[in-house]
Amino acid sequence: MQQAESLINTYDIPLDQQITTLEVAPSVHNGTPTISLSKEELISTHLNNITILKNAPASEEPRPLMLGAAYAPSIASLNDLQKISFKDLKAEVHHRGCFIAARTITSPYLSSQIVTIIEEEGGDVAKLEVSFQDLASPDSDLPLNSTLAVKEPYFKYIGEGDYAIHVDHPSDIAVLRGDDPAVMMIMEVVSKTKEIGAEEWRSAGDKAFLGRNFSSSIECYTQAIDASPNKESSFVKDVYRKRAYANLTGKRYDVAMEDALVSCSGDPLDHKAYYCAGKAAYELRRYNDARNYFEKALQSNTRDAKYRKDLNRSKTRIAEQEEGTYDFKLMGESLSKSHVHLDHADFLKNTKVEQTKEKGRGLFATTDIKRGDLVLCEKALHFPNLSEISEHQQSIIYNFNTKTRAKSTGQSALFLGLIHKLYSNPLLDSRLFNLDSGEYIRTGKEGQLVDGVPIIDVFLIEAIRLKNGFSYRETYLRDDPASTSKSISEKDLLHAGLWTHAAMLNHSCIPNCSRSFIGDMMILRALCDIPSGTELTHHYTSPEASLFTRQERFKNNWDFECTCLLCATEAKSPKEKHEERLKLMHEIRDEATKHKQGKKVPEATLRSIERLYKKAQSLHEPIIYTTIPRLLLVHPSIWLTQTYHSKRNHLKAVKYAIEILRSFGFGNVLEEEGETRLELDYEKGVVNSEVFNALQYAMDAYRELGKEGLRARCEAEARRMLGIITGDGEGFV
Repeated sequence: MQQAESLINTYDIPLDQQITTLEVAPSVHNGTPTISLSKEELISTHLNNITILKNAPASEEPRPLMLGAAYAPSIASLNDLQKISFKDLKAEVHHRGCFIAARTITSPYLSSQIVTIIEEEGGDVAKLEVSFQDLASPDSDLPLNSTLAVKEPYFKYIGEGDYAIHVDHPSDIAVLRGDDPAVMMIMEVVSKTKEIGAEEWRSAGDKAFLGRNFSSSIECYTQAIDASPNKESSFVKDVYRKRAYANLTGKRYDVAMEDALVSCSGDPLDHKAYYCAGKAAYELRRYNDARNYFEKALQSNTRDAKYRKDLNRSKTRIAEQEEGTYDFKLMGESLSKSHVHLDHADFLKNTKVEQTKEKGRGLFATTDIKRGDLVLCEKALHFPNLSEISEHQQSIIYNFNTKTRAKSTGQSALFLGLIHKLYSNPLLDSRLFNLDSGEYIRTGKEGQLVDGVPIIDVFLIEAIRLKNGFSYRETYLRDDPASTSKSISEKDLLHAGLWTHAAMLNHSCIPNCSRSFIGDMMILRALCDIPSGTELTHHYTSPEASLFTRQERFKNNWDFECTCLLCATEAKSPKEKHEERLKLMHEIRDEATKHKQGKKVPEATLRSIERLYKKAQSLHEPIIYTTIPRLLLVHPSIWLTQTYHSKRNHLKAVKYAIEILRSFGFGNVLEEEGETRLELDYEKGVVNSEVFNALQYAMDAYRELGKEGLRARCEAEARRMLGIITGDGEGFV
């Protein structure tokens, strides 16, 4: 029996069991828990779980990451809280106004969360769970003999009579790592077994920095500054400069810039401090500040090629943000699976945030923008590089509050990355916390520094991600084996990111802008001429064919009802008509899926689908659908176009390619005057890859039919459209 139990990982709890436990947890609220396991049994079970985890085969499935019942982070300082013991803890209670202090007595279990066993001063032990840590960071785990404090601890019921002190918000826990030499030195000082002077602290910081233990070096440098009586001495300035570089290397850009500037005092080494400040400002995308700091560095050290190179980079970024001058072709060529974070600035001056009449805030044009012109180009606040996420780090978030599951590991990585990025760089907080979070109740203190760290609310971050995040599949061009042209296709890799300015855009099913992505850069181009003062819109998601399906998705995902031209006009059609059309579409789909698409589709099947297609056309009332897209007809017309293309029936292929364009709202698109005229109404049409591919099919068919004028016009329109879809503004060669 004991042997069988030793093969069970008691921390590896299936998702459905976690959900059930969360549902029953309120029933034990405020109860006095009975801990059944002794200290020795807790430790033994914990170590057994670590062994099982280490020896377990790699799972092909992403690990579940549970976001439990929402609660606010602590906003109090440790100095204002009352210390309590483990025996004071009540089940399913957030102990406001209190804190617990303990040390870790085991190595950590590292999976979807960190689990360890902690012991307080009186000898009592408890299980500690810490969620949403950056397991890729060497400072994120809780090594043996770490000292910690948990503010306003949550004693969570975790099922089968078991409980754990549970931490979701990273700002709710303070840790002195047991493997950090700086911590060991601090403990010696606290215990009065040793006195350590400023010089020794600085030397210890230097040693830690050379060993790439940046958090330890930062702590040592801080102690050196605190131990120095004269805060204006050259010694202290030198330590500030060293701490600045440690923070810069540790990607804590806010404090790196602050420390670097504090260290400047007219010293010959000030150029190093200004260079550090410039690097930090650059990473914070404060390019004008970066330019100024690099120029100051060069004043003292005119021959440093590195300083001049970074100054020129800053000037290039400033030109991008002021003029929107990008080399999109070069930008695309620089992209690879391992290189998705591109070095470019935001271009936002063509847009501004204003209140709309009915939809809250929106984005508006500040100048007249021509069709195809750049509206904005923005670098993501955070954009995970999926190639850097190993299999054992992949996770899928389940949000117990919304009963929703993330669609991809990229979305989960975005959530975790935002937490870690904002925790390290509080100056970025305002960009995120200015965004809509739906009905989530905020403390109003998020991002503020308490006990030296910003208050981070993980539930708020997820609420903001759900409302404002973008996902996209990696679009690329490939040779179409059916023709000599090119067509757009998609990979399975689903990226996710957060662009804080573009997040202000409202939705329209017939938008005036089209977004595209190159790595972590979002590009927005005008689909039609946009006068100054006009609200800018784009698709939140590809428009569904059915009005009711679209509205349901908008309500469930973003909590709004779309009142755009398409939705408002389609709503005039009786519900019975919508249902009749949808039923007919299902008939067409069932008929089409009886045979594999291509040359071998029987003529009888083609005639049957064409007959059903004509009937579907007749069910669209002309008084309603003459000037708007007929999205239900899109997929049947695509199927017919592709089938006739495969059969080399060029007349029929071009006929249904034109039907695709009409179904997407482009009206009477072909008017032959000497076989050279093609007009697309971009103000009423929906631009996407399917429209582009329809132009490609029409172009191929016209080539075979010998209608060179129309072929050339189709190619010209396809080029323009591709430039908008891909964002580069150029189209294919």
